[in-house]
Amino acid sequence: MLIGLSVNYIESKSCLADAYIQAVIKAGGIPVMIPFTNNKTVLENIISHIDGLILSGGGDVYSPLFGETLHPTVTDYNIDKDQYDITLAHLATERQIPVLGICRGHQVINIAFGGTLIQDIPSQVPDSKIVHNQAEARDVGTHSVRINPESKLYQIVKQQDLPVNSFHHQAVKAVAPGFGAVAFSGDGIVEAIESEEDKSILGVQWHPETMAAAGNAVMIDTFKHLVSEAGLYRKAKEIHKKIITLDSHTDTPMYFKYGIDIGKENPVLKIHPKDVGEASESIINYELKVDVPKMQRGMLDAAIMVAYLPQGSRSAEASKRAAAKTFSILNTLLKQINKNKNTVEQAKTVADLQRLKKEGKKAILLGVENGYGIGKDLANLQKLADMGVVYITLCHNRHNDICDSHKGKPEHNGLSEFGKQVVEEMNRLGIIIDISHTSEKTSFDVLKLSKYPVIASHSSVKALCNDTRNISDDLMKAIAEKGGVIQVCLYKGFIKKNGKATVKDAVDHIDYIVKKVGIDHVGIGSDFDGGGELTGLRNAGDMLRITLELLRRGYSEESVAKIWGNNLLRLMQTQ
Repeated sequence: MLIGLSVNYIESKSCLADAYIQAVIKAGGIPVMIPFTNNKTVLENIISHIDGLILSGGGDVYSPLFGETLHPTVTDYNIDKDQYDITLAHLATERQIPVLGICRGHQVINIAFGGTLIQDIPSQVPDSKIVHNQAEARDVGTHSVRINPESKLYQIVKQQDLPVNSFHHQAVKAVAPGFGAVAFSGDGIVEAIESEEDKSILGVQWHPETMAAAGNAVMIDTFKHLVSEAGLYRKAKEIHKKIITLDSHTDTPMYFKYGIDIGKENPVLKIHPKDVGEASESIINYELKVDVPKMQRGMLDAAIMVAYLPQGSRSAEASKRAAAKTFSILNTLLKQINKNKNTVEQAKTVADLQRLKKEGKKAILLGVENGYGIGKDLANLQKLADMGVVYITLCHNRHNDICDSHKGKPEHNGLSEFGKQVVEEMNRLGIIIDISHTSEKTSFDVLKLSKYPVIASHSSVKALCNDTRNISDDLMKAIAEKGGVIQVCLYKGFIKKNGKATVKDAVDHIDYIVKKVGIDHVGIGSDFDGGGELTGLRNAGDMLRITLELLRRGYSEESVAKIWGNNLLRLMQTQ
């Protein structure tokens, strides 16, 4: 595995102590020094080739970077070097590359993600009896650290009290959000931090490389862990290069009115709460979750972006306006795609997806969320099919003229008579029927009437998270028997009712479906930009994390390919 190492910059030279190189080699990795530069394009290109990153030790960090006045003892700093290390930390973690921070590198991780530092241990921790800048040789442990037995670090070193060396002037003070302190010296100094979001990010205040180079088995294990994580990352990356990865449901077009551009990184948006279903009147700062750069980072090939309409009045005039709105949203999306045709195109078929994968372009497919958007006119279905709409979600969170929603007292007792016509016409036109948001009775009515398999484009498992939006075991079996697919939704409220919902929790839902009805009937529909988000999986750039977790659980490349797209592609070809 290629392990990138950040360097120091001394007398116009990119340089690094040999112990880092030897430690990586002893652990079975291939060390690659990352030259000192703040050319972000160059660093991005380097990062794209490595499998793991070590942020090495060095001088102090410039304290105004974390909002504090420079302490008079902080003199050995280099602002350009700080920027270089922080950029590497962000570039690597955005791509799910495993990271090990050593001494200064441990501190850099903390400030890169919003933490602070003790600038001068002697004056700011005056009662300390520990010498944090030892005179002894660098491979000698001079004090012990106490490690949290519940931590990942403990799983690596398998010791609660670990002798370490010490060569630092600064130390972690306030731990960055999303991280936890997992080791302390006797004077209370934070000696290790790690991601609380299950990301492979570890920072240690000591210098394990010098002890590892001298043959210390425990310290070598620290580097072996990084190399192992790098191997898993490389495997996930290589799989994504070969397969088609498809997210079956995103609500990104909801934000067109804010001037977004799906082809580039967008600034933080100022969003009115009603646009994200909140009752508050306070403006929300919002980061778009799906765009081409994020899809590139997350190695996500394709996304189905939907024209979503909240349920409104069902009068004849209101229904016409709803249909007009649907076409307006889809036409705006097509304009966005055309504007960025060098990096993204519309896909209508499996052949389109395969072609775009070969060309290195991202694919956007069109969908409609809420059959209210066809109005009362079946002819609109033909128009949507002509535009390339691949599926229509029959309703949203309220009943419409087609069917009963999962919410509220039934109106039609499932599909209405008009709804039956809609199902038959969608079958004729080859538009996939999506039963997410429908009542269970509606879903069974659809399964009985439809000639073709159906999907739940963004629904999870009711047995694991009891919500009417989720799929019961009986419905799951019926969908599978028809050849359909349940696309697990990454909306935290549909994954876990209490506490944080994580990638592991989401993969629990995938596991459940696989065990109940088989590997051929499960996929992923994030609901990004419609509320979808998990701890540690906030946008399309994080999607590789699902693959990493699947691989940790022993899923084969073939199974990963089915989950990520092949199951839905098979269904598309049956219509």
